[in-house]
Amino acid sequence: MAFITNWLIAFFCFIAWFSLRHEKDREMVRWWRLFYLCLGLSTFFGGLGHLFFQYTGIYGKIPCWSLGVVAGYGAGRAMLCFWKPGRTRNILIKALLLKSLFFWVLTMLTLKFLFVSIDAIVTYLVFCGAFAIILYDETHRAMRFFVIGVLVLLPSAFIFLLKLNPHRWFNKDDLSHILMLACIIFFFRGVKGLARTKIAARN
Repeated sequence: MAFITNWLIAFFCFIAWFSLRHEKDREMVRWWRLFYLCLGLSTFFGGLGHLFFQYTGIYGKIPCWSLGVVAGYGAGRAMLCFWKPGRTRNILIKALLLKSLFFWVLTMLTLKFLFVSIDAIVTYLVFCGAFAIILYDETHRAMRFFVIGVLVLLPSAFIFLLKLNPHRWFNKDDLSHILMLACIIFFFRGVKGLARTKIAARN
């Protein structure tokens, strides 16, 4: 089931990545395309890591975990495209990078998924949730989809950390994957809506 639910996410991510190609002139969309590409590859390899765990062990999960951290960085950078250029934005970009590197290093040193989860929680709650609320206005009404996506995903943190398994064939990982799929679908709606506003900041 972990293989199937991982690949459901990967399938949607690749569709989203491909469908956003016509918006390539926008900095915001380029970062979201990086998010969907890396998350798609992450869950593609993640499915294989689950399926062949008896052969590859924990090391088979490293590509999934590493790409997941890069995907989070892409989502954070995409949201920062709407932040007014200046010192504060530069500090936030550096903080995002350091946060990603910090949790990736912890993951590699401990070989535990826990730090990938913490990295994702911080990224989605702060950059995709809190920032979307701050940046929401009449021009950026599509920001609401990011808030909805984060709210949909939020229970997965408790499901995973508390090890809440609904069924033997549908455990905490599978349920978290379904919530993640719903979350990134809402994110996609938000990206499409923001791309139509033609307001995203450019380099």
